[in-house]
Amino acid sequence: MISKRSKPLRVSVQTLAMSALLGAASGYAQPVVAATAPLASGDMADSQKRPRSVALLPFKNHMVVAADLFAAEAPQPTDLQLERFEGQVLAELTGQPFLALVPPAEVRRRLADASGVPAQHAAAQSLYRLGLELYLGLASGRAIDKLSAAAKLLRDLFADTYDPKSAADAQFMLGVALVDAGRSALGHVAIKDGFAMQPSRRFRRDFFPPATAAALVAALTDFLSTSDPLRPYGDHQRLAQLSRRLGVDWLVTATLRQGEAGPELWLAVFSAQRRLMEAEIRLPAGGSHDQVNAFVSRWLACVPVMGDAVAGPGTDPGIFADMSLSFLPFLRQPTRTRFLSMGFASGADVALRENLHWFGRLGLHTSLPDAYRDLLRSFNSLRIVTGLGATWRSGPLRLFVNLGVDAHLLGSFVTSADPDCKLFGVDHRMCDKSTVIDLNQNVLVGANVGGGGQLHLGRDFVLALRVSISEYFLPLNGTDYLNQPLGIELGFGYRL
Repeated sequence: MISKRSKPLRVSVQTLAMSALLGAASGYAQPVVAATAPLASGDMADSQKRPRSVALLPFKNHMVVAADLFAAEAPQPTDLQLERFEGQVLAELTGQPFLALVPPAEVRRRLADASGVPAQHAAAQSLYRLGLELYLGLASGRAIDKLSAAAKLLRDLFADTYDPKSAADAQFMLGVALVDAGRSALGHVAIKDGFAMQPSRRFRRDFFPPATAAALVAALTDFLSTSDPLRPYGDHQRLAQLSRRLGVDWLVTATLRQGEAGPELWLAVFSAQRRLMEAEIRLPAGGSHDQVNAFVSRWLACVPVMGDAVAGPGTDPGIFADMSLSFLPFLRQPTRTRFLSMGFASGADVALRENLHWFGRLGLHTSLPDAYRDLLRSFNSLRIVTGLGATWRSGPLRLFVNLGVDAHLLGSFVTSADPDCKLFGVDHRMCDKSTVIDLNQNVLVGANVGGGGQLHLGRDFVLALRVSISEYFLPLNGTDYLNQPLGIELGFGYRL
């Protein structure tokens, strides 16, 4: 968060350095040309460039104070000021080359009309009305359950973006019910979340009893003193989910907030691929058009224009590497009872483009004895699997289906069901050699198919689960005895 002592303009060191180079080349008086010149140049033809996808989220007004909380709900001067700033930033982004902009009105429409959202929103509203009726009927416990479910569903739908009043209503009513039930701490959190969804909300005077009104004032005061104006729609994980829902690579957010010298506009750009705020600025509410122009130009000057072959919205950029425990039973094996191989596996998934990745896995396994000890000794093996896979991403869950090639180097694999071979060894004269199967140092090669998922834990850590099965075809004299390994891997990974 930018401290109150920060200068009015703040961007990254990289942005400032790029701005200085561009300014030297084209002059300070032409900030837009400085941004567009490098974008239109380069080795890539314009026809091959993919516009950068940016969504401008509806701006939020944090100018309300506790003294005005119970004023009549009417348009306030700050609301009109916020609309002016939103229009100004929208105009700046609209005129930029190689930029596919989703304006606030389209953001609301996409989220509200997405598949399944209208029905889920209606279900949440029904839960809210039922919770309100139960609260008015003095059934506080059941009311809290219904209101909590409604608030969670509306938050998951990002209703605070396209219908902030309904999302805030559920949070406020949940907080009021919790306060009335004597659960003041939880009620305070719920009401504070309501102000995060609709900061400029006002209420009718004398509508709430004194204790509830005091809880509303306390929650608003806490919200204004602790909220981050650069992240009005939540933390980086939620912003990443919102960008995936909208199908864009960047989100632009803004908040109007009271500063030391008057109202200030806090403007930020979130990168979904990097999962961080890529540029930030704090402007006086009376700031000039040139300041917004310079901020947009400087940010875009540091964002390269990507070609069609570059991963698009919804792609998992970078490399996912993980280390897992591995379990490897063979569905076809020469022993009378099954034996299990255990060990470790590691590898990586590399995104090639949208919904497509390359994967590579390396596993080291040691066999465990079977029940009848037909496996004469434990053996070690080295397994390498590589290929391509299709991926899908939904919230923190990444799913994939893989198809590849499996090469499995066996160690000392010798089996026999003859007791004399087990007791005296396979070279003894009493051992029936016809019962001995020796695949020592054989390399089994075949096709592998599998799937699994990765659950994001925080910013870049993932919990990974993989299940696969192979069918070996080579060598021709070895696959009849040992085949169809069923691989199960569970571990942790990191997005590089």
